[in-house]
Amino acid sequence: MIGYILAIGAAATWSMVALSATRIVRYFGSYNYNLLRLLGIIVLFLPYVIFNWDPIYFDKSIFIAIFLSSVVGIIIGDTFLFICLKRLGPRRQALLFSLQIPFTIILAEIFLQTLPSMIELIGCCLIFFGIIVAIQFNRTIPDDDLENIQGNKYVGLFAGAGLALCQAIGIILMKPALEATDPIIVSYVRVVTAAILMFFSLGFLKNNNLLEKMKDVQKTLYSIFLGFMGMGVGMTMLIIALKNGDPGIISTLSSTMPIMIIPILWIVTKNYAGHLAVIGASLTCFGAGIIFLS
Repeated sequence: MIGYILAIGAAATWSMVALSATRIVRYFGSYNYNLLRLLGIIVLFLPYVIFNWDPIYFDKSIFIAIFLSSVVGIIIGDTFLFICLKRLGPRRQALLFSLQIPFTIILAEIFLQTLPSMIELIGCCLIFFGIIVAIQFNRTIPDDDLENIQGNKYVGLFAGAGLALCQAIGIILMKPALEATDPIIVSYVRVVTAAILMFFSLGFLKNNNLLEKMKDVQKTLYSIFLGFMGMGVGMTMLIIALKNGDPGIISTLSSTMPIMIIPILWIVTKNYAGHLAVIGASLTCFGAGIIFLS
């Protein structure tokens, strides 16, 4: 049960971060913002890691799992996330992110043989279809910059689908490594691995303007804070949940982020989501209730 609650908590955290990060991502750029938030997390979580480090993290199998999860889930997956967010906005990005649900369930069955029970599968299906209905039929404001498409929409669509697949693969890779490890330190090692690789890759990027844009101290500190909330708090909650629960169910519950975005957008934009969006959100809540009660 604790894993399910943490997965919902992770979704709530990410929904607030996604809405807050849209404009800041458009300022820094997808790659720069991803790197900047990782550097902030490394500093903020360092004291905990120093006091709780264990030699087990040098074990070859565990390190390889963390390394691959970091590359696929953070470097590739989160870069896709911010590319999609920058071009399509938080609502459409959330819709594409929900594809993580079927991807994770299928991959978990293939590689971990952890197919949810029939009741749990029904709950997952209700959540998935509820998300699609709620986001697809959510009323939008044409002139709102959180809704406007910027750049090539097909690049955004490809990035959104890639994000969902990368997150699913990252979750499957992490599950075996969590059996005998501290989820917070695992999350930290993933972040450090991704930050090192991204830092060295900066030399291959032409006309990168990260240092120039970091002169805006307010936006820089805000990026670090959002990184702490999204990757530090949200992802750590997800990893703890993953350690204590079925990866397909945890993935499904953490993908309810789009439903949580709807009321927040309603408050921010003063735009009622519409009856169909409310019906979709209700389906998702009903599906989550089935999972909790099963």
